[in-house]
Amino acid sequence: MKKILLFLTLFFSVFASEGELSHIITPRGGTDPLSENKLLVKEFYDAFSKNDPRALQEVLASNYGVQDSNVVFDSSYSKYDAFSKNLSVRTRSLHEALPDFKLKIVEMLAEGNKVLARIQIQGVQRGVFLGVEPTDKPVVIKIFAIFTIEGGKITHLNEVWNELGVMKQIGYIVL
Repeated sequence: MKKILLFLTLFFSVFASEGELSHIITPRGGTDPLSENKLLVKEFYDAFSKNDPRALQEVLASNYGVQDSNVVFDSSYSKYDAFSKNLSVRTRSLHEALPDFKLKIVEMLAEGNKVLARIQIQGVQRGVFLGVEPTDKPVVIKIFAIFTIEGGKITHLNEVWNELGVMKQIGYIVL
């Protein structure tokens, strides 16, 4: 049995495609809760990429919270929809600003009920973004996010986006 589990683990680690998450089978036939938490975060980003508010709500707890770690005083208000605490509003706004964006999960780490995700979004600004009219310039958004998961749902999201870098890319800030 141990040889079979070792083989399966090696097989999936070698043949899983880039960005694809595979479950790790435990000796008793269950799944590793840490990989289940990573899978939930992957489902979140899949729904985000597809602009699917229904799928997004399925992975979020009804009382989820979002915290922006870039700011000193975190409020529930954001001037721009792209940084809205309502993730359905944020998703729609990002799809309007960067309609053909590609989201890549660069890496994920899990410990306990936390998942750290490093994400990269690439697209061309074809709609209003952060108050800036369309520029048709390429944009790369880098995100670090820590998800808290309880009861199989995302309850909290604490994140850092490279907002200053994005504003430079679209020509709003010149240094």
